Amino acid sequence: MGKKDKTKDQPRVTETPQLTHSPFAGLSAIAGAAPAGPPQAAEPAPPTQRERKRGRLVLRRETKHRGGKAVIVVAGFAELPMTYDAIEALGKELKQLLACGGSVTREREIVLQGDNAAKIAENLRGHGFQVVGLGC
Repeated sequence: MGKKDKTKDQPRVTETPQLTHSPFAGLSAIAGAAPAGPPQAAEPAPPTQRERKRGRLVLRRETKHRGGKAVIVVAGFAELPMTYDAIEALGKELKQLLACGGSVTREREIVLQGDNAAKIAENLRGHGFQVVGLGC
């Protein structure tokens, strides 16, 4: 037995109902008040000397005790005046940017899984750090 065609039982609508209210009719009155283009953002002030140089960080690649898997270690936070919470927040941002796992060690180092040294260095430079190591 074949499947029953359900479209035969439904009535067909041949005429479309006329709209009685236009939700966009009221917008024409305020169209003249809107700006002509996208809003212009004010140009940001140039960074100060303190914002530019936050400290020196060292990137190194390690594979030992990890089954041959590479990780990137960001070291040098111990010498900087950063809180552990600020280091964890930076590590979380790097993990989200790279879509990888990682952790912050007790020695105040960020350990990131994978071999993405160039992206890590670029992001850290954007935060104002001087990055050295791994051909950076």
